[in-house]
Amino acid sequence: MFAGRSKTLETMSKNSKAPIFVISGKSPIGAQGGGYSAYSYNLARVLKKLGHPVYILALGDKKMEENTAAGRVLLFKATLPLLNVNIYALPGLPLYSYLFAKAIKDVVKEKGYKKFIVWGIGPWGFTGVLVKKFFDKRAIHINNYFTTVRHEWWGGVKALRVSDYGLWPRIKYLAIYSTVVQYLALIEKIILKFADMVIVNYRSTEEILKKEFNLNPKRFYQARLSVQVYKRKVSKAKEGSEIKLPQKYLLFFSRQDPRKGINFLLHAMKILVEMGYKVPLLIAGGGDMLPYNIKLAKKLKIEKYVRFLGFVNDPKPLMKRCSAFVFPSIEEGAGALTINEAMQMGLPVISTACDGIVEDIEDGKSGLLVPKENSGALAIAIERLINDPGLAKRLGKNAKRHYREKFNPEYMREDIKQLLLKI
Repeated sequence: MFAGRSKTLETMSKNSKAPIFVISGKSPIGAQGGGYSAYSYNLARVLKKLGHPVYILALGDKKMEENTAAGRVLLFKATLPLLNVNIYALPGLPLYSYLFAKAIKDVVKEKGYKKFIVWGIGPWGFTGVLVKKFFDKRAIHINNYFTTVRHEWWGGVKALRVSDYGLWPRIKYLAIYSTVVQYLALIEKIILKFADMVIVNYRSTEEILKKEFNLNPKRFYQARLSVQVYKRKVSKAKEGSEIKLPQKYLLFFSRQDPRKGINFLLHAMKILVEMGYKVPLLIAGGGDMLPYNIKLAKKLKIEKYVRFLGFVNDPKPLMKRCSAFVFPSIEEGAGALTINEAMQMGLPVISTACDGIVEDIEDGKSGLLVPKENSGALAIAIERLINDPGLAKRLGKNAKRHYREKFNPEYMREDIKQLLLKI
């Protein structure tokens, strides 16, 4: 299945339970975790259940080690200016990848491992390239991909309308896209060239990688995924169970960056308020755009109907009681993990026909899809669910059934098991 597979892959025993180092970038147990880290945590749980010693390497607020249900998490404190664990983490990727690689080297030496796997997530797989320089044939580099840095950041740039946020955020993101993102794209090219396996979960990801890097389709391994909602852990963050909730409300839950399209959701809320609808919107999640979105809600004079909760440790209590989950993303590359979580909880989902989201939601059956960057269409879809509780109930029920059929944890475990047998 894999063209040009290295001899390294042939030397590992099919029955070996090799240690696996998952490189998530941001911490899966802290406030800054996003899609990469959430997937890393769930992937690590599968690998651990398959009997592999598992380590997750990530950036955090402090240097520490912690045993979790997904394996041993090794956190590294990011202290350099503009290279912290927030949206500026990627510019420091080469440095952090070196630190991760050095840590892997130390663990391998201490434990006496003779063979091991480095499982990179997106551009954080650069660690795998460096590790192979340290260990040569002993290391196998597997890399999971969802989207490319260019694709992701361009989606964010497009969403930053000057009329919503002013000129500065757009200038800042354009500057990052024109400089940092371009050099990261070169790093991605290196990763994809030298990785022993490139794993994708969505056809949309394949198309993005083929288009941008002209990759041979034979280099891809498609694996199903499963996303289990889990509790993040930040000492100062709210618990979902501590938040006083209205009887009916709409919910958005994700990290707030431009590509999530929250500004289009706020405009949709303004349309609904002007039509006389008073169902409030709860927006949970931290991120770079949080203060800008708070300001935009005030500018639109809908702050009375929108509550910004910030980072919430446990999303389950919020998801259990919401009337609809709304996710107006501009770019995902693959699907959106937070949508998968909502489907698992049996929520009626309204989202955009964006990238891999269309592979997860069948419009009108397991959710409602609208064109991206279209606040009017988004408002109509929300109004439709508010006025038709029966439809909302059917969509939620179908979403949960579809999740069980497509995202069964046993499917992911079997695909990963078969993948590891190949090496």
